[in-house]
Amino acid sequence: MALLDDLHSSAASLFRVPRGMSVRDHCQQHPPRPDELLVMYEFEGCPFCRKVREAMSELDLAYVNRTCPPGDQVKRPELESRGGKQQFPYLIDPNTGTEMYESEDIIDYLFETYGPKRSGIGRALAPVNTFGASWASLVRPKGRAVRPGCADREQPERRLVLYNFEISPYCRKVREALCELNLDYAVRNVAKGSERRPELVERGGQMMVPYLIDPNTDTEMYESDDIVEYLEATYG
Repeated sequence: MALLDDLHSSAASLFRVPRGMSVRDHCQQHPPRPDELLVMYEFEGCPFCRKVREAMSELDLAYVNRTCPPGDQVKRPELESRGGKQQFPYLIDPNTGTEMYESEDIIDYLFETYGPKRSGIGRALAPVNTFGASWASLVRPKGRAVRPGCADREQPERRLVLYNFEISPYCRKVREALCELNLDYAVRNVAKGSERRPELVERGGQMMVPYLIDPNTDTEMYESDDIVEYLEATYG
């Protein structure tokens, strides 16, 4: 069953190669490290959210993922109160006081603020990008709904941390579980070329993703299936 799940997740990744796989050259040379973490309201099964997560990975940006799967009864109303509607993704950048909807506008903003300016071709191909992201979501329709009993969950006292990069099929499995369990977490992107890769090796002993840190239980671990099992047992 685990092997089939891996293959299924890998199939979704094939629709998005090479997006979210490598850090842009500019950001390898000038890694963006804002004073405060960006925040994104999103959910794993949303193709528009996927596009922004890919951009975050390519720009080597860390951020807080506020999971908002359909069925959530806390963060979705919170977002509506804050921005005026329940639409995803929604970005908050406390470093510039910027808050915004619309995936393409968010991507433009991220590239303008933290990376090389986005090319005109990249913007022109936005519909093609959305089409591919939508197909990936159809292939892998997980992370689209909150689990029973988790709709109004209270978040752990200390935020979980996930070393991740967007296109990894193994990271996707963990993100899906976090989303369905309605758990917020800090994302530390380590796509190819990321300056954070040595940090992960120093902490965990090897360059492998996903890597979960749960400061509430002093747990740190590799291996997607082990992480999912841990999350289910601890927060399911």
